[in-house]
Amino acid sequence: KTQGGPLEGVNSPLDLRPELPLFGMINNNNVFREESSGSDVHSVEQAGQAGCAENQSPVAPWKQIVAGTVGGVCQVLVGHPFNTVKARLQAVSAPSTGLAVLSMLLKQEGARGLFKGMGPPLLGTSAICAVLFHANGAALQATAGIEDPRNTDAVPLHLVAVAGAAAGAAQVAVCSPLELVMIRLQTQHVFSPGRSLYAGPIDCALKIVQAGGARALYQGLPATLLRDPPNYFSYFLGYEVAKRAQTPVGGSSKDLSALQLLAAGGVAGIAAQLTQLPMDVVKTRMQSQPDANPLYRSTWDCYKKTYAEGGLAAFYKGIGPVLARAFPANAVTFLGFELALEALR
Repeated sequence: KTQGGPLEGVNSPLDLRPELPLFGMINNNNVFREESSGSDVHSVEQAGQAGCAENQSPVAPWKQIVAGTVGGVCQVLVGHPFNTVKARLQAVSAPSTGLAVLSMLLKQEGARGLFKGMGPPLLGTSAICAVLFHANGAALQATAGIEDPRNTDAVPLHLVAVAGAAAGAAQVAVCSPLELVMIRLQTQHVFSPGRSLYAGPIDCALKIVQAGGARALYQGLPATLLRDPPNYFSYFLGYEVAKRAQTPVGGSSKDLSALQLLAAGGVAGIAAQLTQLPMDVVKTRMQSQPDANPLYRSTWDCYKKTYAEGGLAAFYKGIGPVLARAFPANAVTFLGFELALEALR
């Protein structure tokens, strides 16, 4: 009998077959061949208990930050083209559709236009997700005494949701200026057809500061504060509910496969977007408006004018590309976080 050997047929530590649990894929020290003798079964059970104890050990904050960064990179690589279409669709008041915006973008700028402004979110979303996942872990520790943010099977759902909302509030200071630069780059051709207003993200940030001082980088901050706590309340709650729905009775979410975690992350993304989309429309309009002749005096003024344009339906403008992006982008975000955190153990 050899303990700690790989299962027959598993040739890679990152085998993504649906029937294999994620944490068995990465750490094969807890995977054993089944033997017929009772002593072997007992040994396997003891090893499994040791593995559970290891998984429940505290996770250092820096590991949560690194894993969150990995999740953010995954999110941008998958979701940025959808986000570009959404930003342009929400920035204008004229009726349009996601397909119409996409067609016009490809005609005027080519496929490269879909990835315009990707530099800031690649750095920015990575930083946002690093803060977000670390803050969520800290909030879970403060409210539920959880030292491993993946070990939430027994945590009441309302505490999971509250921790998510707290994490959302914590990342607003990082999120708001980064999203402002990203949105200005994505929508510059809406307000200046055929002419680029900014040479790049640094030039964009400098011009924003020149026009309104350093505080101008936080244009749209009130709308971001109103958007993000409810957004991440639904985000982490949706992920937890989806994980529990797929976990067998008496089992653990640590036994879920990579495909099951992708599904849970996708559900979380849909839940979050449906929650935050109305205020996201307001935030996008506040952040994309010209500095010289702003269209809105305040968040409330933007809200009123948006409602006057089309009622409640106006706050769900861009829902097509938003939902098209939400599932895959957030599926890989959570999977990237889980894989990276396990790899760092």
